[in-house]
Amino acid sequence: MTRKLILFIILVVSILSANSQVANVISGKVINGFTKDPIPFSTVRWKIQKSGTTCDSLGIFQIAKSSFPSDSLILDYVGFDSRKYGLKELNSLNLVLTLETLSLKQEAIVKTKFNKGLRWWKAVVNNKPINNPYVYTKYGCELYNKLELDLNNVSRNSFANIGFLKPFSFILDNIDSVSEAKSFLPVFLSESLSDFYFSNNPNDTREIIKASQTHGIKNETVMQFVNGVNQKLNIYDNYMKIFGKEFISPISEFGDKFYNFKGADTQYIKGVKVLHLLFSPLRDGENTFNGDAWIDASTWAIHKINLNISATADINFVNRLSINQEFVKMNNGRLIFSKDRITADLSPLPKNKLTFIVRKSISYQNFTFDADSVTKALILNKKKNEVVLNEDVYKTDLGYWVDKRHETLNKNEQIVFKMIDTLKSIPLFQQYSRNLEFLIDGRRKFGNIEIGPWYKWVSGNQLENIRLRFDIGTTPAFSKNLRLSAYLAYGTRDRQFKERLGIQYRFPNLKGFSTEFSYLKDLENGRVRFDEEDMSIDNIFSQLFRRPNIPQKFLGLQEFKGSVLKEWESGLSNSLTFSRVDYDPYTPLPDKYSFINGKNLELSNTDIMYRIRYAPGEKKILTNRRAIRFKGDKPIYELRVSQGLDGLAGGKFNYTKLHTAISQRVRIPDFGVITYNAYAGKVYGDSLPFMLLELHPGNEVYMYNKNGFNLMNRFEYYSDTYAGFQIEHNIEKKLINLIPILRKTKIRQFWTLKGVWGMMNSSNRTFNHIELGPYQLRTLREQFYLEYGTGFDNIFRFFRIDFVWRQAPPNPNGHLSSRMQPVQNFGVFGSLRLQF
Repeated sequence: MTRKLILFIILVVSILSANSQVANVISGKVINGFTKDPIPFSTVRWKIQKSGTTCDSLGIFQIAKSSFPSDSLILDYVGFDSRKYGLKELNSLNLVLTLETLSLKQEAIVKTKFNKGLRWWKAVVNNKPINNPYVYTKYGCELYNKLELDLNNVSRNSFANIGFLKPFSFILDNIDSVSEAKSFLPVFLSESLSDFYFSNNPNDTREIIKASQTHGIKNETVMQFVNGVNQKLNIYDNYMKIFGKEFISPISEFGDKFYNFKGADTQYIKGVKVLHLLFSPLRDGENTFNGDAWIDASTWAIHKINLNISATADINFVNRLSINQEFVKMNNGRLIFSKDRITADLSPLPKNKLTFIVRKSISYQNFTFDADSVTKALILNKKKNEVVLNEDVYKTDLGYWVDKRHETLNKNEQIVFKMIDTLKSIPLFQQYSRNLEFLIDGRRKFGNIEIGPWYKWVSGNQLENIRLRFDIGTTPAFSKNLRLSAYLAYGTRDRQFKERLGIQYRFPNLKGFSTEFSYLKDLENGRVRFDEEDMSIDNIFSQLFRRPNIPQKFLGLQEFKGSVLKEWESGLSNSLTFSRVDYDPYTPLPDKYSFINGKNLELSNTDIMYRIRYAPGEKKILTNRRAIRFKGDKPIYELRVSQGLDGLAGGKFNYTKLHTAISQRVRIPDFGVITYNAYAGKVYGDSLPFMLLELHPGNEVYMYNKNGFNLMNRFEYYSDTYAGFQIEHNIEKKLINLIPILRKTKIRQFWTLKGVWGMMNSSNRTFNHIELGPYQLRTLREQFYLEYGTGFDNIFRFFRIDFVWRQAPPNPNGHLSSRMQPVQNFGVFGSLRLQF
């Protein structure tokens, strides 16, 4: 009995002692408040008691409770604001405490240069050729991708006080938030599983998406923003391309010219000795990062690196950006990719307003270095860097994803999947989505049909005065392959109706094949050559920015057109187009009686055109109406051959046209981006009216046109033989950063140069009465027309201003400029640009 009593007393004492120890211990995890990732080896210390500890590699800590009731627990880590928690706030176990990255004026500064950190950096750079995972000749692996898009900074007060948000207040009961004051609204979440194959020489990749599921909105403009984080990064490269902007890696070969380095401490992770390297920007205004890296002490390979974008980096709409890359050691001692995480806070509005949080994560598993299996996969590529989808790719079975995911979904992500589907089922949310789409896209859908765009409903010009227009078309609900469209327009001055009917069809069983037929009876609307990108005068804003004292010119068109297009995945496309057009020039352009002895010439033309285009690396998003193209960094080639068919379908002219062009957007390391376009052509034929010759594109509004000559009037210069070029060099902030006061601004600088040389044979000169009559059509007379300029871009993130000068061939002897063609040798132009 006595023995049992003693054992009982010992047990009670042990339990009380254990409870006492637990009560006197505070444990938890320290995470990044922005990315929600743990912060390993951060410092946790008491302010008064002066005791402390360090988190482990997972950010987890345990510390004895302070004996001072008024004490505060302080969290510290390089690159983050210190955070203080009062003892009264820390009464529970398993706390989740957050740290926020440093603000603009508080970025970490490391003043010492010749220190162990710099020596560590040099060792990492010297060993890059060995440690860079992309030096493997060939490899394959399984990828798990996850992408989430949330509407952020939605405060609880907003849900309570703003009427249109009140119906969605239930979200706050389900979604965690960084603080009690703010939550977020999930709008998009997707995940995919794929097999990935890589070859270093020749450089090629193939990704086979085996499974995918997507929940949420799909808007092309929003997805263009998201696309900037949907890319693979390699911190071993000297430069990293993010949202189309060039950032300098801290372990680039010239990183010491852009970064401060400091060696912090040494740790052991899973028995491996690692060195903790800190880095911060050397100067403001450059595309750099602050952050830290963990380096293998034996191989100088990167185990883990955390990058936070510099607050003064030259990038738009990105309030914050965090990149984390982790690597895992293989059996041969080499390190290979393990995890990538990119978190971006995007907003077209000022900070502290509604923003989008984009979270992108990639997990790599099941690596294979068998060259034969990788080669067999890559040999199936029809183009470089091909992404293909399995037929049964879209999987929504919950059990499948639970089994196949590389990592389980956290609490918020599990709720987000359900929340998005719930939101999409709410009629009011559907209405808000439609209204936002109408504002951005301009069109309103009603089941099988849509109307708009709204910005073409009312416009104006000198011929029609007020122009009214109504568009209607079918939607994918009607057919995913067939689209019907039409518009009807009316001018209040000329009292004439104009119309267009169109049919587009994509052949479902013939990949890449499509056809289009249209009928048009309207005024030529300003698109003169680059029909995909040129500005149109048929919109509500066109008359607001017209240059003064320049009469508007119009061609009446009645056109029947049909075309067939074939596009290959390699970027090659070709098309065949047949057209029949009647032209009717309006004053002040020469009319039908101005050509041969005052006779009424029927300006009817039948034409067949073959076009071939090769755009390697170009990506596109197919919508119901058109293809949105994202050009790569490789040259784009184009050739067009046209033949006029005299006598066919009433055509009156016989000619052959050739046009060829090459264009490219190429980044110069550390010195901006150059965009160029070079073209040449010839029209073989005699006695052709001016509308069938090469019309050099002019511009008569103060909105800058990148594809035209902005100080040249429309219908001013013609040629039947020509060659031209366009060059723009966006220097970004390279020169502006030389002025200290401008380093923290987002303004960018550029210069432009455009030119064209042309001539015209005597037959076409005589037929068109070149440089005779009140209008005076002109030829370049085997001379150059030049425009050169400079300006500033990214003013208030949206605006661009161009200062342009003109150098034109002199007038022939005895000829003065016509009042119809006033000359302006200098001009200032503006434009709006949505760019990162």
